[in-house]
Amino acid sequence: MPEAPLPAELERFLEKPRQAVVATTTADGAPVSTPTWYEYGDGRLVLSMDAGGHRLQNLRRDPRLTLTVLGDDWYNQVSMLGRVLEEYPDSDWAVTDRLSQRYLGEPYGSKDFDCVYVVAEVERWHAFGDPASENDY
Repeated sequence: MPEAPLPAELERFLEKPRQAVVATTTADGAPVSTPTWYEYGDGRLVLSMDAGGHRLQNLRRDPRLTLTVLGDDWYNQVSMLGRVLEEYPDSDWAVTDRLSQRYLGEPYGSKDFDCVYVVAEVERWHAFGDPASENDY
């Protein structure tokens, strides 16, 4: 698995709001994966999550994660292994609304829970198929 940084053509692939799954580990070491929105830039991932949710609890205990981003043809994909560097409250919902705007074209609807976002540094990556072929959008 190559070390970061990602090649420019894979960074362009990640610019589009694509379906993604983040994987963390539970307290007993079991893997768990969850669909998620992401933002990528400068070798870092931004993920928004429920402050009381299991995903955040998993990352607080073990900051390692994997994010797999699927192409339009799901055989084209990029997986990134990284580590959470920082966690911030999203009390004004700015980051979550930005991600919602990216994926849905509008601010996030329900704001009835505490939201945080994490910043993770990508350490290694792997591409499957030809994700760069989907850059002509």
